[in-house]
Amino acid sequence: MNTDFQSNNQNAIKLQHFGSLVVLDEQYTIVALSEFAAEKANLPTDVLLRTNFFESFAKAFGDAIQKIANVLSELRENSQSRHILPIKVFQERIYFKIKLYQGHFYIEWERQHKKYISAKKINEFNFLLDTIQPNNWDRVCLAINRLLNYDRVFVLQIQETGYSEVIAEHTAEGKPYFKGKEFSRDFMPQEAMEYYSSYSYRYVPNIKKVDQHFVYMEDSIDTLSSLLRPLPQLHHLFLEKINVQSALFFRICIDNEFWGLVVAQDAHEKEVDLQQRKLCTFAIQAATNKYESHVKQNLLERTELLNSAEKELKKSLSENKMVNCALVQHIDTLTQLVNADGLSIFNQGDVFNHRHTPHKSLFYEIIQFLQQHSDKALFKDYNFRLNHQHHFKEKLNFAGLMYLKVGLENDYYLVWFRKASQSRVMQIGQVEKASKEPGKLKIWEDVRYDVAKPWNDAEINFVLRLNEIIKESIFRKLKERQLLNEELLSLNNELEMFTYTLSHDLKNPLSILKMGIQFLQQHSDNIDLSKTNKWYQNFSRSVSNIEDIINNMVQLSQHRASVLDKEPLPMAYTLQRIFQENKTLYDAADCKPHFGQLLPIWGEKSAVYQIFTNLIVNAIKYSSQSDKPTINIESSTKDDMIYYCIKDNGIGIPEEHLPHIYEMFTRADNVGGIPGTGIGLSLVKRVMERLGGSIKVESKVGVGTTVHLYFPIVAPFPDHMLND
Repeated sequence: MNTDFQSNNQNAIKLQHFGSLVVLDEQYTIVALSEFAAEKANLPTDVLLRTNFFESFAKAFGDAIQKIANVLSELRENSQSRHILPIKVFQERIYFKIKLYQGHFYIEWERQHKKYISAKKINEFNFLLDTIQPNNWDRVCLAINRLLNYDRVFVLQIQETGYSEVIAEHTAEGKPYFKGKEFSRDFMPQEAMEYYSSYSYRYVPNIKKVDQHFVYMEDSIDTLSSLLRPLPQLHHLFLEKINVQSALFFRICIDNEFWGLVVAQDAHEKEVDLQQRKLCTFAIQAATNKYESHVKQNLLERTELLNSAEKELKKSLSENKMVNCALVQHIDTLTQLVNADGLSIFNQGDVFNHRHTPHKSLFYEIIQFLQQHSDKALFKDYNFRLNHQHHFKEKLNFAGLMYLKVGLENDYYLVWFRKASQSRVMQIGQVEKASKEPGKLKIWEDVRYDVAKPWNDAEINFVLRLNEIIKESIFRKLKERQLLNEELLSLNNELEMFTYTLSHDLKNPLSILKMGIQFLQQHSDNIDLSKTNKWYQNFSRSVSNIEDIINNMVQLSQHRASVLDKEPLPMAYTLQRIFQENKTLYDAADCKPHFGQLLPIWGEKSAVYQIFTNLIVNAIKYSSQSDKPTINIESSTKDDMIYYCIKDNGIGIPEEHLPHIYEMFTRADNVGGIPGTGIGLSLVKRVMERLGGSIKVESKVGVGTTVHLYFPIVAPFPDHMLND
């Protein structure tokens, strides 16, 4: 406790004026008491300290002293903590509140103002309580004010951010006074929350009345749970500043956590009887129980929704070989479960946007900023625009941001966005000592423009769980890939065996063919018919052997062929990147691209990259000798296929060579010194076939080459991908 003075091993603090307090040890010796309690005994505090309570207050309480003794004995024997005792003491009705706490008896009393509350008032109050819905705090304020008749009653909720928001209110004149406003973090510091949470309610009948001294001998004496404990200084000054003379504060606890207050304020002194205060306390607790049940029901429903979404996501991750494909399919669900306004999925340069998100160029800047300034797996900031706008030239179209980094590399992010919500915040501060009015309070309002609704624990927990699900899926796919690699290793070993078989087993029949042909050429004039027939039989057997070996190889190869897994792939960023990389690689600064509509395709990412890299490289190389080298790339939908056209104005392919362009190691006669191996188009054709697509090439010498690609549509593309 903060003491006001110390003397003769005694400490003193201030208590409110409307009651009295005496503290006894287990032998009923007075170890602390208030100024008004001493006046009741008609003795100075110094004289009363260290005396027996029953001896010192027997005259003051008369016959009531025995009732108090019985309660103290009952508390000691039954280990009860608190008891309220209404007693008539010499024609005066008094409430005694007696409790046992940490080896001390606290006896607090105050005058009774009302003998009873009218039945009409109780019935009206009960009717209002019965009509209160689980989340209708305005109705709670109305019910409480019908009983108290204060100027206003409002509900102050403590936000996770430390700000306090008035979420409901009832006023005598029917006009809002505080509703919708927020108080800064300074308004409800930790010590204030401890003060309000330590008692079911706090009562200030008149803040202008002079407080009384409370003298105590032991530091273990605790007045925090006493109703006479005065308000925190900041709140006392605040009430003075807004011309409030009487106030009541009822705590609200949700899941045993301090959640907020129901506050009643009036410009005049209000003496509210203990019965009325207790009735308000019960009413608020009933409303709190309804609200808590409502919250738990919503939490249960949300948990069921999360479990359902988790099952669907796991199923998609299992069915899709690519994690990204599964996440894109559930992008709307992932947005809703975090209560975000938008979600962007960034995967190695590809971006999938949903609802309210930044446009692509700005989003790439944001990703680059996050990569450079944060290495956290989970990052959240509901003041992102307020804190980081100066890093971006363009105005951010969102206020709050939260991201999840998938894996260890900085190339896969899920980024959620929230719009700004404007709010008016009441700032509170004390006037500096150097001013003319030191200790006075100043109040002003700030408008917050760049702040979004904070991400709460439930939303963050979902993202953390999502991260675990993705990790499990990636690990499972790595295991599958490991098994595939082991199978590929086995295939490689078999391939080595096949190569040895081809080199060894085909050698004999080929040698026989060669020897027979040489023999027949050398002895064609004098060889007899029987030897000729014998050689022809050898030829036939050798050809059959070669055919059998090749057929076995083909059958085994067909049996072992792997199928490429497909996912929807946006192409705009990929094609532009391929062109820019190879334009630099082949020193083709003059080569100009023209990109038309670039539709997404269904394919395997590395295979598609291989296809377009080979074709774009060819276009760059073989058009480099033109005056104005140009490459056109565009796409459209044809016959339920995605059609891509890549056209250059290069040297072209001679007509006689077009039938051989897909043969390995074959190049046209007009390539001159342009480097190449003759493998590219052969590989492209094979990969296209494995994807279920096809390729067609048209070319004319001196005019250029046009490549036509046809990709099958496996399933409908996400709408946001088509609008890309």
